[in-house]
Amino acid sequence: MKPSIFFILILFLAVPAFAQVELQENVRYDGNTKLVIPSLGISFTVPEGWFGGIATGSPYMVLADASNEVTIIISADEMQESEVFGEMQRQISLDESISISPIGLVQKEGKRWWGNYTINGATQDMKCYVEVKLGDYNIGAGCILMAFPSSFERGKKTVNELIKGMLFQKPAQTQATTTSSGTGSNQPYTDYLKGRSLKYFYTQGDFSDTDFIHLCSNGTFMRTKNTISGGVTGSGTLYGKESGTWQATGQGASGILTLMNQDGSRTEFQLEYREGTKGLGLYLNGYRYYVEASNQCN
Repeated sequence: MKPSIFFILILFLAVPAFAQVELQENVRYDGNTKLVIPSLGISFTVPEGWFGGIATGSPYMVLADASNEVTIIISADEMQESEVFGEMQRQISLDESISISPIGLVQKEGKRWWGNYTINGATQDMKCYVEVKLGDYNIGAGCILMAFPSSFERGKKTVNELIKGMLFQKPAQTQATTTSSGTGSNQPYTDYLKGRSLKYFYTQGDFSDTDFIHLCSNGTFMRTKNTISGGVTGSGTLYGKESGTWQATGQGASGILTLMNQDGSRTEFQLEYREGTKGLGLYLNGYRYYVEASNQCN
């Protein structure tokens, strides 16, 4: 019941319940805590009697209850309605040893999809259920339930209520572009990026990739990358961590971000603040990164 991806949240710093807070890494959230992910415009409430969190660089939030018999994994990302069914019919990798496969065809009603799954790699008899909800602005969220048979229906009910209660609003980065100042289009990047985190998310089938870059006001940076791929036949999990100093030049449609690592290597990104396939926002080497205030800088 306890592969490495599940029970990574016991030591997280606790946040009092009933507060509405922005979801952050390495923080434990107890039941009735209202969470918001500004970069995706999603908000939801941790179910009563449950607790959870998200580890550094992980693409998933993990929830558990006191029984240790039920686990819910939450993932959110940009997605197209035409792609959801196909993705849910594939094998989905959760870590280097655990993957899930659909049992029969996934069902659909409106912009909600669900189905039962088998668990590949589990050492105990467990059941799995997946439910996905697509909101406005092509943002979707999914819950993966893994439970002992005796607790499966109880966990499934919790997932149904969790998905039903999720709210979708315009992502914060898109909202920021309507203001007259403070966006990447009208500020030099050296000013715009100070104290910000740049977050990239990508999920397709059994592959997920995240890249979080924290650019501190004192000129230092921290970067974590996490790639999960291949299910039980693929390459597993790759994790990387970098730190050093950063500098940026340019503004708007043309700029350069340079990361100078402590080992002497350099990484350079072409910066563009523009309308692209993922909406209006900041693109690094052609990939959309979401910009937020960093919670990792002192």
